[in-house]
Amino acid sequence: MPTKIVDLSARSKIIRDEPFHVHFWECTPDEYLKFLGHPREFLAEMGIRIPEDCRIETTIENHDWIGAHAPGIKSDNGTIICNVGGGNIAREVYRIVSYGHDESTVAKFRKELLHDPEMEEQNPPASTAG
Repeated sequence: MPTKIVDLSARSKIIRDEPFHVHFWECTPDEYLKFLGHPREFLAEMGIRIPEDCRIETTIENHDWIGAHAPGIKSDNGTIICNVGGGNIAREVYRIVSYGHDESTVAKFRKELLHDPEMEEQNPPASTAG
């Protein structure tokens, strides 16, 4: 079962009000292979229910890296495949972008956030017109 499943619509009222879902989750290579074989059923196990008339599209950003670090998409070496999925409300598509990396990169990079985590959205920049 995937881990770190986050419903960003639940985390943000702004996204919740939009006519689409936004989700995040992590998989092991073995789990990702199961996802590729049966995406609708795999997503349903996480609670993401995609109707039959809604297509699922998946983009693998670094397919070659995943192949090199998890040959055959099978590995128990710390390879992680992160996924962001969205759509399926007013659009008849649920798009997933997948990105592979290893556990050593989790929390390694400093990010410049657009706003404090406690805030719902970024405040508009102050006007410099005078």
